[in-house]
Amino acid sequence: MEENRQSKRLEARRRAKRRKVIRNRILVALILIVLILAIILLIKTIAGEGGNADTSQAPESTSDVATEDKTPPVITGAKDLEITAGSTVSYMTGVTVTDDTDQSPTLDVDNSLVDLMTPGSYDVVYTARDACGNVATVTIKLTVTEAPTKDSEATEEEIAELHSLAKQYLRKIVKDDMSDYEKAKRIWLWVNYNMDYSPDSDKTSWVRGALQYFNKRKGDCFNYFAAAKALLEECGIQNVDVVKSDTSHSSHYWSLVNLGDGWYHYDTTPREGPGDYFFLVTDAQLDAYSAAHDGSHTFDHDIYPARSTEIITDLDSQPEYSSFFDE
Repeated sequence: MEENRQSKRLEARRRAKRRKVIRNRILVALILIVLILAIILLIKTIAGEGGNADTSQAPESTSDVATEDKTPPVITGAKDLEITAGSTVSYMTGVTVTDDTDQSPTLDVDNSLVDLMTPGSYDVVYTARDACGNVATVTIKLTVTEAPTKDSEATEEEIAELHSLAKQYLRKIVKDDMSDYEKAKRIWLWVNYNMDYSPDSDKTSWVRGALQYFNKRKGDCFNYFAAAKALLEECGIQNVDVVKSDTSHSSHYWSLVNLGDGWYHYDTTPREGPGDYFFLVTDAQLDAYSAAHDGSHTFDHDIYPARSTEIITDLDSQPEYSSFFDE
């Protein structure tokens, strides 16, 4: 009898254990189902926000704006220009571009056909473009006329005297078989060395400034500039006059020269301290020196021929005068 009761109790415990296992399995299955349903719902929600959002109030796309905006920018102020050979020109002065939708349309100038040294008529093309790709162009004529053969402020006698003196000194400075580079270098060194600085010059004419240098050997930066110009001109070396733009502290004059590799700064005026060998130097070199020396060479970068950016001269490499001349 006792064994029978023990057997029943054992069987009851087994059934209770099986029911517990079954309940646990069902509970786990329900939890898994709920998690799966939650994941599915989350995925559908995300997909709906990304691809099925209501676009009725969406702002216009860039392509829609581009499709609607067909109006090109408007270029104003571009007009035909006339200069003398060897002069400079600022193409952007007085020229503006506006657009009905773009606040900052671009404006480019193509002056690749222009030769400022050769008389003739050249096309200059202004191209404006807005953010939607609309383009407007304006073409002007730049007329380069023959440069005057003499300084308008100098007399015939002064010009003749200058030619005579320039030839006389060139016979001492250069030789006919030298390259333009060699001639320009010797002219630079000779002019830099052979005058005493004095803050006194006649600036009414570069011819008179050069004559003061050759005859008195005393003067200021204008005389250095003018003497170098006279010798360069006599050698047929391309040069353009440069004038300091900010004269609140001091005035200054120098040249740009082109020896076949682009325009470079050429300043024969000596200065105190090292780093003033301004023989064929770039804007970057001259601007750096100017910034460190009270704006000594501040100039309008836009009104002169485009300068070469390749550095070929060390500002501290000025050669000794005695190594070139035996005077």
